[in-house]
Amino acid sequence: MHRKENFHIEGRLFGTAKKAIIKSLFLILGFLLVKPLGAEIGIKGGISLTGVHSSSGDFRHVLGYEINSLTVGNLMGFQAGIFKAFELSGRLQIQPEISFALRGGDAGSTFVYDDIVYKIKIYYVEFPLILEYRIWTKGAFSAGIFAGPYAALKLKAEKQTVIWNVKKKTALDNVKTLDYGLVFGLGGAYDLSSGRVLLELRSGFGLKNMMDVLPGTIRLYPDKDHIRSFYFSVIMGYGF
Repeated sequence: MHRKENFHIEGRLFGTAKKAIIKSLFLILGFLLVKPLGAEIGIKGGISLTGVHSSSGDFRHVLGYEINSLTVGNLMGFQAGIFKAFELSGRLQIQPEISFALRGGDAGSTFVYDDIVYKIKIYYVEFPLILEYRIWTKGAFSAGIFAGPYAALKLKAEKQTVIWNVKKKTALDNVKTLDYGLVFGLGGAYDLSSGRVLLELRSGFGLKNMMDVLPGTIRLYPDKDHIRSFYFSVIMGYGF
């Protein structure tokens, strides 16, 4: 009886938290879409070379022992979203963003007897808060550097495999719901009469251990088996 009651209580708490997260997303989206006087809003999107890093070099405790003979490399991902920019001074601006992004890694390999597909795909809603400093301006062109923190909310995580011609999708429930880290990079802009064309080279890396240990696995390096995400992106955008 107590177990059933606890189950119902946990279900209600999860549903309440989920509703709160959805409401928060709509509030943030509404804030970014409203354009006050002197602010710039716009869209951004691009491709990313993304990966996951293990501080110990071992992924068996988070992906299972099947990863033992494979090497986790980079996955081609993407991101797309909107931003709002506020001028703080002639050269300095702050820029909150919200974007949908694919992160993960690729452990696929080619053997003499078989080609193995092994992809880790994690879909996030990311919330970077960027501070940009404009270091160069000439005519309609400008360039600057930027950095700031980001938070990420997991929407879905799975591994996609093709082994011995058997396709399989498995949910990665041990990927944590929240992640956070830092972004930094270089940006350029070209001013038009109706807005600005933007180009960015951006890098980001997680500061949090993003995956829990799988039940039944052994942590060979308990003091240093943290898993963190990273990515390198080429992004284009347009500001209104």
